Order: sequence, then C-alpha cells, then structure tokens
Amino acid sequence: MAIVLGLGGPYYHDASACLVIDGKVVAFAEEERFSRRKHHKDSRSCGVAAAYCLSEAGITLADVDEIAIAFNPAWPEPSDICTDAELIAELLDPALFGHHRPRQVTVVEHHLAHAASAFHPSGFEEAAVLVVDGSGDGVSATLAHGTTGGLKVLRQFPFSQSLGWFYETVAEHLGLGDWTSSGKLMGLAGYGDPDRYTLDFLTPRAGGYHLDLSRYGIRPDERVDDQYTDLRYYRRLKTAYAAAYTDLGIPPHRRAHTYTGGRIIPDTGYQPEHADLAASAQRLLEQCLTELAREALAATGATRLCIAGGVGLNCSANGRLAALRGVEELFVQPAAGDAGCAIGAALEVALRRGDLTLPGEAMTTTALGPAFAPRTIRALLDDYGLPYRDHGEDLPTVAAGQIALGHTVGWFQGRMEAGPRALGRRSILADPRHTHTRDHINDHVKHREPWRPLAPALLAEAAPDLIGTSTPHPFMIVARQATDTARRLIPAAVHTDGTLRPQTVTRDDTDPYARLLASFAEQTGRPPALLNTSFNHEAEPIVCTPRDAVATFAAGPLDALAIGPYLVRKERR
Repeated sequence: MAIVLGLGGPYYHDASACLVIDGKVVAFAEEERFSRRKHHKDSRSCGVAAAYCLSEAGITLADVDEIAIAFNPAWPEPSDICTDAELIAELLDPALFGHHRPRQVTVVEHHLAHAASAFHPSGFEEAAVLVVDGSGDGVSATLAHGTTGGLKVLRQFPFSQSLGWFYETVAEHLGLGDWTSSGKLMGLAGYGDPDRYTLDFLTPRAGGYHLDLSRYGIRPDERVDDQYTDLRYYRRLKTAYAAAYTDLGIPPHRRAHTYTGGRIIPDTGYQPEHADLAASAQRLLEQCLTELAREALAATGATRLCIAGGVGLNCSANGRLAALRGVEELFVQPAAGDAGCAIGAALEVALRRGDLTLPGEAMTTTALGPAFAPRTIRALLDDYGLPYRDHGEDLPTVAAGQIALGHTVGWFQGRMEAGPRALGRRSILADPRHTHTRDHINDHVKHREPWRPLAPALLAEAAPDLIGTSTPHPFMIVARQATDTARRLIPAAVHTDGTLRPQTVTRDDTDPYARLLASFAEQTGRPPALLNTSFNHEAEPIVCTPRDAVATFAAGPLDALAIGPYLVRKERR
C-alpha cells in the first residue's frame, strides 16, 4: 500500500492538498477553508490542508511514500524531482510537521496535473481531455488523450494565447473585480447582446483559435522565459486588452461605492454596453472551446470528453460542450481550478507507482473534507449561548418546513466539500418558487450584484421535468436550458437567459440532503428542488467548521441554521 500526498496551488493560487492511499482519494481540502483567505493566494503553504488530510487517515508525514507537487518550481527548465529543501519547508510548514524530510517530492507539470484531475477520476476507459486556464508552467491550454495506459499530451498552447487571461481581462475592464471575478462575467453575459461587439483579435478556427494583439504591442509569438518575465508580460497584456476594449467605446468601468442601509455597498449600475461586451466575450470563449474540443475528439477518436482548468468552471461553456456532436459523456472536474491539481498530481503519481488502475473509480462527491461530531457542535452552541433544538433524524423535515415558510436556512452537514460550488454540505438553502427570494439572497445575505444567478438542487427523479434530461449533474458545473415547467415552478433558479445550473441528487433515505428535498416537495406539492448557494459571505471562503457556520449565521440575515441534528432559529422582527 502506497501513500501519496498531492499539493496544488502554491506559486499560483487556491493552495490545496489531497491524500491518495492505494490509488484511492481519501481526503482533499483547500487551504482557504482553514486560513479563511479566499483563494489563499498570499502564501505558498499548503500546510494546514495537508495536515488535515494526514489526520483524516490517522497518519503522519513520515508515513507518506511520495509527495506530488502540481507545478514545476524550476520552470522553464524541465524537472521531475524537487530537491529544494527551502521550498519544501514553505509548502509544508515545519511548525506543523517538524523538520521531517519527505522521501521523495515529484514534480507533475501543471497542465498534466489538471488533465489527470479530469481523466483519472472520470471512470472512463478512454476520453479526449481538454485543459484551459490562465497559465501554468508556461502553458494555457492542453489537448490530451486519456486511455487505460494513462495520458498522452497531443497539443499545447503557450500563455501568449491564453483564453483564461482574455476572459479575466474583460471582467476586470468591466469593474467586476480581479481574476477571481470571472464567474460574475458569466452571469452578466446572460443580460447582453453577443452580436453588438466584434472582438477581432481572437479568432476561432478549425483546430482551435488564434489570438493576435499585435496592434496593441503584443506579438502572438512572444517568448516568456521565467516567472518574472511572466509577471511583466501579464501587466503588458492587461494594458493591451484594456486598449482593445476602449477602442470599442467602452472605457474601464470604475465601480463606485455608496453608503446605503448602514453599510458600504458596490454600485452595480451596469450599462447595456457592459452586458453586451460580457455576452460577446462569453460567446467567443465558447466558440474557441468548441473548436478545441472538436480537435481533441477528432485526434483521439474518443466519444467522451473530460474538462479541467480554471476555464472549466464556466458552466455556460460546459453546457455547450456537453451538447457538442460526438460527445456521448462529459466529465468536468468539480474542482476544475488550481485546487483540483492536488487531486491530479496525487493520482498521476499513484498511477506511475502502479497503485492506480485505469479506469479508476468515478468521482461522485467532493465531500472529502473534515466532519464534526454532534457533541462538538453542541458544545459550541452552548458556549455561544444560542437556543437550539435537537431534532435528530427529523431535522430534514423540520428544515424543509422552515424553507417552505419562506425562511432562508444555513445548512451544515457531514464532511466539508471542496471546490467553489456548495453541494449540500455547506449550503444556504431557500424556496425557489419566488424570484424575490433570489433577490433577497443576493442583496441581503450575500451582498452581491442583483443579476447574479442562483442554482437549483433537485432530486434526480425531477430532472426530466425541470432540465429536460435524466443525465446526472452532481456537481452544479454544467448549464442546462430550463424547461417550461422549471420556468413556471422554480423561477428563482432560472437565469434571465433561460438557463439553470443544476445539481441532481439521488434519492437516498440515509442522506439528510436528499431527505430535505423530498420533504420540501411533500410539504409544498411542488418539485423536490431548492435554491442552493454557498454558505459564506461574498468576500470569504465557504464555511469549514461549526464556528465558521455560527459566525456567518450570526452576522447575516439567515433565519435558521441546521447544523448536525440541531436547528438554531432567529426571531423575526
């Protein structure tokens, strides 16, 4: 039995750790959930996430056979093994692990780690694999062929051709935030006209696409030879894109802030041209991804497609790829961003060691983080002096009743999930029957833009009626066109463009989340579906511990908190 510890994110963002024992993922967590710094981009350490993974298995670092890091610290020079003791000490804080030296630290190239995170846990014998992100180890897109023998890289695009950076600069130009705000752009795109603007510097074409910003001082064939040149190049690139968007008549949008209702809030008064640029960028991204996917499918002869990389979090694009002719099945790594590289790096090393046989076990959950016993939760509630009731096995029924009354409920159950989507372990849940519920959550609970969509969680048996297919959608990462029934019965979950981002849940009497959905349907006579958004405020990570959950509950206008078997309620005024 071999033990592999994968580390992802350092030197980039979204630091994470994954523990694989005998070829199986037993624990996976993101550093941000413990540090409470979203994306954990200010430190190279994966220490607390790694310490959690080891504790989940009841082992120490001394028991680990091999560490896999999902980046090349020697880039642009090739490297298979990391021997830099100082770097290893940064990744694995000696304060947590002492000065134990790992037996071996193996380098897994960034995009290979992404590709492995998509293919190895897909359950497919063969697939075309597509990785698209901002950049990593000098690469921004990778096409690969996955078989039972492993992965073969077919083609790569340099980061001078980065689709991820293109999309990020549109979001930044429109004042949506930095690189972390690309998801907002996807939501805004639904309100725009994609035909209004032609972004002629980016051209989809057979085999992929071509990006040429020469008129703005960026040559498409520029070489970038080290991390420092990379940073300077990125600044130049942002300046070039800003000039391109300004030439369209859209100057950079500087978001103002106003003092309203006792708090400072961002001004979300976007003009039609902002939504139109977002829509144009979204469609262009989808067209480029479609050409890449077609090329990967043609080159491999595969009928299954696997997706990873930060651009893989774009649900609208994934929906288009799922509908692409020739794609029989699609698997998108739910932690498609850099956090998921820890999974890919660990599984890739496990494969090389002979501990993983492909096709591997299909990934069906992201709930691979810490869980907390009822006694721990109860002690915390007592310490805070919060009134609560122990409902035991009846908690899903009681919580469903609260939601049916129009209350917004924080839901904290079982092992913490990884990835940016809350999937019923750390969620805020509400009634999807009324659009004012969505508006309340955006404005008062999450303090974010009113045009941001919310997603539905639904029992799988309701999927044909609501999303027009029985194909499982367990990870809320592929957009579907809403049916007329969905528009009528769960309007708060349907975006303005008629799409929704579903999570389907298998009916299971042992799963509190599935029982909650079923009970809501029984009590309301409506479909077994709820609005589901992540349990956090706008600028913080999803809650990890009971203390995080109680703090978020206390600081906001949630009506109730279902935590373990306990329900905590606020008095409505």
